[in-house]
Amino acid sequence: MEKAKEFNSMDKLKVFMKKNTMLIALVIVTLFFQVKTGGTLLAPRNVTNLISQNGYVVILAVGMLMCILTGGNIDLSVGSIVALVGALAGTLIVTKGMNVYLAIAICLGVGILIGIWQGFWIAYVRIPAFIVTLSGMLLWRGVALMILGGLTISPFPEKYLNLFNSYIPDPFGGQINMMCMIVAIVVCV
Repeated sequence: MEKAKEFNSMDKLKVFMKKNTMLIALVIVTLFFQVKTGGTLLAPRNVTNLISQNGYVVILAVGMLMCILTGGNIDLSVGSIVALVGALAGTLIVTKGMNVYLAIAICLGVGILIGIWQGFWIAYVRIPAFIVTLSGMLLWRGVALMILGGLTISPFPEKYLNLFNSYIPDPFGGQINMMCMIVAIVVCV
């Protein structure tokens, strides 16, 4: 009876370890670097910097996760589409002097149209997703290079930079940014 319980708990531990190996590794690595950096890894300013510098990666990863979960495929062209949309945004905002919000709406529309275009070839023509997105990767990167002419675009207007380089304004004031907390709760829900 004792051995049956012992094996049962060992089996449960093995199952737990198999299911959560990556999470456990993440916690161990985080704790290691938290100690190695003298506690600055998880400091609020550092976490804010990490999130702001890698926000686009999180957005792409969530989209890719949905792609993998729903169809079992990966989209090889996401980086090139981001490059194209960024090149278009830079050209519209800086070179053409277009309204920032209108340029963002146009860029979102272009991204959606590209997704519809590639989805058409995958869903209706039945070309494998790997082939469509691989060709899309090359095509959209080339279009981005054509738009930019191989150059960078700068400087972006202050109004545009403030959208991404500032904090959510807090109309409530106080020690804790309540507007940020409300937005965080809404996003989590």
